[in-house]
Amino acid sequence: MAEHGQYNFGITVPSLKTESKITENSFKVVNRKNAAKPRPTENTPEIVTANKFQHLMEIEEQENTTDPQEISIPAINLKLTSDYNFTLQEISRNHPETTNKYDRGYIKITPNSYEDREKILDFLNKNEKEYVLSEAQEARPIKIVIKDLPPDHSKEIIADELTKLKFKVLRINQLRNFRLKTLLPIFLVELSKTPNVNDIYKVNKLNFFKIKIESYRKNNRATMCYNCSEFFHSARNCRCKPRCIKCNQAHETRNCQIKEKIENPTCINCNETGHLASWKGCPKYPKLNQNKPPTYAQKLKNNLPNKKPETFPKNPTDETNFQAKSADFSDFQRNFNAIQIINDAFKRFPNLIEISEKIKTAKNDSEIIFLLIQLIKN
Repeated sequence: MAEHGQYNFGITVPSLKTESKITENSFKVVNRKNAAKPRPTENTPEIVTANKFQHLMEIEEQENTTDPQEISIPAINLKLTSDYNFTLQEISRNHPETTNKYDRGYIKITPNSYEDREKILDFLNKNEKEYVLSEAQEARPIKIVIKDLPPDHSKEIIADELTKLKFKVLRINQLRNFRLKTLLPIFLVELSKTPNVNDIYKVNKLNFFKIKIESYRKNNRATMCYNCSEFFHSARNCRCKPRCIKCNQAHETRNCQIKEKIENPTCINCNETGHLASWKGCPKYPKLNQNKPPTYAQKLKNNLPNKKPETFPKNPTDETNFQAKSADFSDFQRNFNAIQIINDAFKRFPNLIEISEKIKTAKNDSEIIFLLIQLIKN
């Protein structure tokens, strides 16, 4: 046996891994025998998949392609006068697309654009017409009440503090007790609808005081204008002539020189004496609908079936037995009373049995009468 390394024949073993260098001249023509056969192209049909959310995508696309909502133009409420027809003719001639509607002593004029609205207002101001402006929903202020502040707190300080918190303050009023003529520790604040206006309810501290902020809850009564003393609008939007409820002069009530209480006032609306126009009992004071819609709990209570206790029908046999027992008891009571009467008669007339036997054997009526007389005498 030969040992390792004993014989050297110079045999070279080729490496398993051959490096193939591809060059530009390494392309070889393959015989048709060895060439791969071309595969025919198959026209496979497209696979249709069902998408149950396809309709939602179509709705979303429709919503994205819909036109933006039309901006509502605030109306102008023209006060009804004797020459209102000429005013409407002039407005309709210059702005034919406006619409007019009567509403509680005013003519509601709705322009077609803001430009027409400004032109109509210029026309009404030049002719000194009285009107009330309607506010757009986005232009109406947010009303809140601030509680737990001292009654003598400054309204200017409240406005400054809220302005520092990036709120736009439009007006601040302090509520008062009209009966006692005293100021209440409650402040009514009107804020503009800014993007951060809802953050006002998160404020719990103002000018070193811990406060409470709530939404303003309007009482269920008609709004009275402090400018013209009429109803269903506020003085902020009123462009009518001022009218005082105390003296009926052309100035606001708060600017009236009469500061003391009027003993026998005259109402400027109904012309009756004894009350002012702000009295809720005035015949001209609007009566609002006090019937509140039923709550969900009340509706549910009314819809529930009224369960009455079950009444079982009376058994006719039981009623018949009861009547029979009642009749038997009445007969027994009557017989018992008769026995008591007879017993009392025997006590009063001991010889009653003896005389009754003689009456049976009596021959004529005179003899019977004689026996009865003996019974009474004894």
